[in-house]
Amino acid sequence: MSEQISYGAEFLPPPAKVFLLGIGGIGMSALAQLLLRQGYTVAGSDRGLSEPDKQELYDKLRQQGAALFPQDGSGPRAFRPDALVVSAAIEPGNADLAAAPALPIFHRALALSQTLQRLQIPRIAVAGSCGKTTVTGWLTSALRQLSRQVLMVNGGYGLDFEDQTRPGNFFADPEPEFAVFEVDESDRSIREFCPDYALLLNIGNDHYSTAELREVFAAFLARVKKAAVLPAQLAALPPPVLNRKYFSETAADVSSARPLHYQGTAEGCCFIISGYPPISCRQTGRHSAWNAAAVLQMLSLVLPSHSPAALAEAMCAFAGIRQRFELMSAPGARCPFINDYAHNPEKIAAALAAARERFGSPVLAVFQPHGFGPLGFMRQALAESLRESLQDGDQLLLLPVYYAGGSSSHKPTSQEVAEEYAAQGLPVTYVPDRETAATMIRNSQTQRCVLVMGARDASLRSWTGTLPC
Repeated sequence: MSEQISYGAEFLPPPAKVFLLGIGGIGMSALAQLLLRQGYTVAGSDRGLSEPDKQELYDKLRQQGAALFPQDGSGPRAFRPDALVVSAAIEPGNADLAAAPALPIFHRALALSQTLQRLQIPRIAVAGSCGKTTVTGWLTSALRQLSRQVLMVNGGYGLDFEDQTRPGNFFADPEPEFAVFEVDESDRSIREFCPDYALLLNIGNDHYSTAELREVFAAFLARVKKAAVLPAQLAALPPPVLNRKYFSETAADVSSARPLHYQGTAEGCCFIISGYPPISCRQTGRHSAWNAAAVLQMLSLVLPSHSPAALAEAMCAFAGIRQRFELMSAPGARCPFINDYAHNPEKIAAALAAARERFGSPVLAVFQPHGFGPLGFMRQALAESLRESLQDGDQLLLLPVYYAGGSSSHKPTSQEVAEEYAAQGLPVTYVPDRETAATMIRNSQTQRCVLVMGARDASLRSWTGTLPC
């Protein structure tokens, strides 16, 4: 795509008319709301404009002032924008691009970065392979609990920030004092951002190799203006001169904020982070204590005059993010159903551990890969992760790969991967469709819970809520 589309370098200021291709995407819809708030006139198109599971999002975008069109070229012709905004999911042959060949085209990340820079307030970027959506929401919630006004741009729908007109992936107080936003490394668009503060959670194995990811994140840290928070095991990541604070998941690292105690509860979990009073929250899983340590370190950077007790108390109110270990069944159900956005080996392992901790074993898991490329890339790492994560009696049902359009080799298939895993002795079974999966869930009598995992496909959450008990 980058070889065929020429991108603009200076995003237009308001009140320009901006047309977003793929406005129903989680990142694009958040950007659309930010642009509307900044005084732009906004319209957009989406391939899934008729999808029933996304109508709530589309209705809320319309209520905020965005005009929506099918992705067939009609939008640019009717709206007559000054510029187009695209993501890596948009291909050169797209009908909307063809309908406006003379207009400047901007990548979503550049449009977001330059729009945020105009705010002239401290900007906090949250990065990493896992957990950045939850941490973005949690940091925003804590800052607001500490009476700070915040603008947030997130990669998921925060339960604290949704209402009748806002889907929850964008929020802005009247007079923001901080901007908190998620940045994405998957298409390397993270290189567009030069925040004041950065919170790097981890380096996983999802879109490309760990060595490449280290280079991408190191280059990102080199552009951070003031300070960063990152894991203790990444202390050697350049640049060495950047002001830093660290967090760790091991008690052995006494120089970092780290969990000293953790206990799961019926409502979530409670834990102690070194240097802070006990924290009780509605999050699930030991990784939540790790996330909390990262948030607390960032809070101590940007609000140095606040006491540890005040910072810890501010952590307790966060309600969570849709599809981040979201309980979809009624309280007290015989077999709880959980929907989770987990889509790489680290996130899948964390979700399985959280489900086991809260509801017991065995776990019946369902996973829908979010693309052929990601499935192929993580094929070996996922097998290794499942070998450690799945226990006696557990079962993983692998659904067909979710295909959102665009160029793809359509390889590997879920069936090929499932058969390979089964041959290695892993309890993984390919299921050709959701109806078959629902039947297998209905006929299984041993599982303590059903965990449905997958990204990008909005219908996966709705389907989880319809599963038979």
